[in-house]
Amino acid sequence: MNKDIIMIIEGLVAGLVIWLLKEIISGQVKAKIQNEKFDTKKLLTGITSIVRTDLWGKTISQELSLRTWAIRIGIVGIILGCVYGYGFFKGQTGKPVHFDLRGKEATIKLNEHYLKIEKDGTAKVLDAKGNVLKIIRAKDIPELEKQLRPYGFIFEPVAVVGIGASAVNADFEAGVGFRYAKYFKWYADACATNKGIYPIGVSYKITDNSAIGVSVGTGYKTGERGLFERIIAKYTVKF
Repeated sequence: MNKDIIMIIEGLVAGLVIWLLKEIISGQVKAKIQNEKFDTKKLLTGITSIVRTDLWGKTISQELSLRTWAIRIGIVGIILGCVYGYGFFKGQTGKPVHFDLRGKEATIKLNEHYLKIEKDGTAKVLDAKGNVLKIIRAKDIPELEKQLRPYGFIFEPVAVVGIGASAVNADFEAGVGFRYAKYFKWYADACATNKGIYPIGVSYKITDNSAIGVSVGTGYKTGERGLFERIIAKYTVKF
């Protein structure tokens, strides 16, 4: 399969995963505030109502509910975001890479070829006669291309600190985790701390290495061992 198609599909899946996690966490936080149990079945029914033909016979008022339209707008937004992100990514990776040597030139021997960095920072591959064979672009450097991807599945270990709370207690927490998906500045992540395990989490990027977010999970103490019994507001930093 073409790698561009794979990238778009990966972006759609990553975007949907992060959107779904945000919905679950938002619903859980509201449920805790209202002191009621979060109903996962209702959330899933609302999400799948877009494709279930047996629910299209509902009344117009129900079909035009804010919840239904919020789901539709969210999915359309993810699709449009993937299209925009793909175009932006292709444009960025097609640009020449510039190395800041403060106006100086440099030439490096590469087997039978040479890498020359011009005064303006442009990097070129030359043959033995000085002919330009290639101008180095972002897509020619795998690690740089990876960093420019606006969405997809990743693996980034992170350190975690934050304030966690449950029906039992509230306290400072610290631990480690990892990010496994990103969609522009949003991350899907999971972590474990000295107070609990949080398999469901989302974070928003605030610097190149750090993000703030919320996770839900289970605590270690009696009374907070259910999947959605503990919540942490967290700050994460990539190793």
